[in-house]
Amino acid sequence: MNRIGIICALYFEASAFTAIKPPAQQPVKLNEQAVLIVSGMGRDRAKRAAHKLVEENVGCLVSFGSAGALSPALKPGDLVQPEEVRDAARKYAVTSSLPALLRERLSEKNIAVPSGPLACTDKEVATNDAKLKLFEQTGAIAVDMESAGILDAAEHNGLPACVLRVITDTADMTLPDAILRRSDDFGEVNIPGLGIDLITSPGQIPDTLRLVKASRRAGTTMKLVARELLDNSRDHSFPDLSKRPN
Repeated sequence: MNRIGIICALYFEASAFTAIKPPAQQPVKLNEQAVLIVSGMGRDRAKRAAHKLVEENVGCLVSFGSAGALSPALKPGDLVQPEEVRDAARKYAVTSSLPALLRERLSEKNIAVPSGPLACTDKEVATNDAKLKLFEQTGAIAVDMESAGILDAAEHNGLPACVLRVITDTADMTLPDAILRRSDDFGEVNIPGLGIDLITSPGQIPDTLRLVKASRRAGTTMKLVARELLDNSRDHSFPDLSKRPN
């Protein structure tokens, strides 16, 4: 069976697979059939990380991590598995998907797996107004910043690719400026600085607490999905992940 190469932008996302904090842009073997790399935020970093996994002889790329909801129907913890990713320039077909058995196992854990287009942008879509505008413009149900770069690398190398994105912030949520300001390109938050910002701007506290709660729910889903991926990779029982869907 082909090895899978998993790209996560953030350390928070990678923690679903391993308690060890991998060096940025360095492939780390999770087991004999799965390799992980932490890219940092953004299309270009993700694309570079994907090419590094190709050099590790993986047979399928997986874009794994968080996404913001554009559709009001999505809630924190939902697992979005798009069939298409849209950026400003073009549309990318997602050429691989979860096998039915794995989807059934996730369903048994009450994890919804809606499908629909995913938008990929160059910067965070932070406000509910910006999310609504992007939803109306693209028809995408969720948004991230990396998947287009990963699919571009997969297409360039003739590899199938799967996109698995867990909703953190809902369509009606505005990301607090304090969080955006105090987070680095790997999602690491400067806690003392965040504390200062919240003290001086206490109006951001409710949105911050709401985002923390939503992120915890998303993290729970990520860990469940990661566990299923790794268990199935050890069992060699998800060949669909390296095949194009019908």
